[in-house]
Amino acid sequence: MSSANIPSPYKRAGYDVYQVDIKLGIDILELQPEDIPDNVYGILAAPPCTDFAGSGAQYWKAKDLDGRTDSSLALVDKTLEIISWCDPKFWVLENPVGRLSKLRPQLGDPWYFQPWHYGDAYTKKTGLWGTFNKDLIKQEVTPDPNSWIMKLGGKSERTKELRSMTPLGFAEAFFKANP
Repeated sequence: MSSANIPSPYKRAGYDVYQVDIKLGIDILELQPEDIPDNVYGILAAPPCTDFAGSGAQYWKAKDLDGRTDSSLALVDKTLEIISWCDPKFWVLENPVGRLSKLRPQLGDPWYFQPWHYGDAYTKKTGLWGTFNKDLIKQEVTPDPNSWIMKLGGKSERTKELRSMTPLGFAEAFFKANP
């Protein structure tokens, strides 16, 4: 997904975890079936949210016109293709509230969560699509408007990376429900 948080519980449990990320020098668009390990158990995916998230709706028209939306949709489509190659026990695609379901209606309606449902005291409604156990054990806390993540501002790449990170509490709850 968008950070090392979501696969961390799987790594700790001894799963072989392969991360595909252009920032790591691996372009998902270039992957072929022979590049994928045998017996993939699960797929955790988080395409870049910048062209789908509702928080950037004011930029959608420009992104649609200049091709950025199509480039991001190509990543989603390739992810779905890889999922079809692997037929994993579970798969999940994560993205914040936005327009992904509208642009790819075959995904269906998302299942939403909030970080505060799983012990992280902030809000960031996030959608999940896929085939996975949704019976996650909640550890609700009260959202704190003064939490460090709620105060993040600015447009630096580091700030964007921090805001896109999968909440640790959710990552643990997801793993326990989808071991």
